[in-house]
Amino acid sequence: MLGNVKTISGQFKKLDLCSEHRLNPRDLRKIDSRIPNLVPTILVRKEAILVNMLHIRALVKADAAVLFDTYGSADSRLHSVFLYHLEHNLRAKSQGPPYEFRALESILLSVLSALEAEMVFIRNLVGGLLAELEDDIDRDKFKRLLHYSRRLTSFQNRAKLATDYVRLRPTDEDLAAMYLTDKRNGQPRLLNDHEELEMLLESFAKQVEEIVNEAENIHSNVQSTQEIVELILDSNRNALLALDLRVSIVTMGIGVGTLVAGLFGMNLRSHIEESEYAFVIMSGVSMLIAAVFSWRGLTRYA
Repeated sequence: MLGNVKTISGQFKKLDLCSEHRLNPRDLRKIDSRIPNLVPTILVRKEAILVNMLHIRALVKADAAVLFDTYGSADSRLHSVFLYHLEHNLRAKSQGPPYEFRALESILLSVLSALEAEMVFIRNLVGGLLAELEDDIDRDKFKRLLHYSRRLTSFQNRAKLATDYVRLRPTDEDLAAMYLTDKRNGQPRLLNDHEELEMLLESFAKQVEEIVNEAENIHSNVQSTQEIVELILDSNRNALLALDLRVSIVTMGIGVGTLVAGLFGMNLRSHIEESEYAFVIMSGVSMLIAAVFSWRGLTRYA
């Protein structure tokens, strides 16, 4: 009840946890750190609330909160801040929300802080890259843009799952059952008497929704930039294809003129070689034929 943090390292048997906290074995799958689970979950049981959201997996009771460490979370600054806020928030108070709601509030604030921190990180990454693309477009930057776009989409999905679950999943029965202190004192809440908890969850959902909206705006900017970059690359590719076509047409025209000149360059008697103007005439005819073929080809196909 005093909010003191006690760290215990090791492995614990599921049966022991189930018997101590009156849980079903299948309930522990939601907080098992070895099982990846991206879908947020808040399970309400007789004497406990099981929470699995982002980096936090916890079991909240009327007088205690048990945190299950996920891989690498104990080394993060975010986890340390969460533990400090949780310890401070859980210290005994003469008035205010019950113990389980103070624990739940700390969990939701930590989840919100994690989403905000990741949003700031992604915003800076994407903003810097979009500024670079305004000055120069190359393949590496375009690949980075695709990578950031996938990362932003993954972040959007996780944030949407969190806010959608809080808004849609809890029923009146679950919300009333989350008043663990009242149930322990023999004063269970009525199904429609949960305004305090509803306001807490609604406040969390609204703040996460703001993050989701910002992520959607950034994603829209990324998509617009991707479309513009693709148009520019398509335009450059079309320009290269058009240049290649022009070169091919001119080469064909020169080839036709060369063919005519080659025919008269063979060691065959045609009496034209006896004229002193034969070279000039054949050169002019070859150039004229090459020019006509090239002009017709360029006007029709290029």
